[in-house]
Amino acid sequence: MKDIITIKGKPVIEIYESFDGSYWFITEKLYKQDSVIDGKVYKDDQILFGYVRLSACPEFAEWGNISETELKLLGNRVWKVPKMNWHLCPEVEVKENSEKQKAINSFEAEKSYKGENV
Repeated sequence: MKDIITIKGKPVIEIYESFDGSYWFITEKLYKQDSVIDGKVYKDDQILFGYVRLSACPEFAEWGNISETELKLLGNRVWKVPKMNWHLCPEVEVKENSEKQKAINSFEAEKSYKGENV
């Protein structure tokens, strides 16, 4: 059985890291939109939801929406953490994934997809 990596109790689907030690823990892919960043329009920008812990002020880490395009525009200063290294990231918890937990996660993911409160 695979372990589940969580941040503040929410299962993580992606983690981004930067050279300065900032982390973006992605827990949901919300929707796509056309985003305007620095005066330029980026079509079909994937909007993510997750927990952001910036190195400059880790005590003010918070949940919120994250533009995938904005992360990509940071270039080689930000990268996706390989899944096999997620357990090394700060503040994450590793939980054993039992069959019962898999069923619960599937149910919660379906409710989240439908826009219901979990």
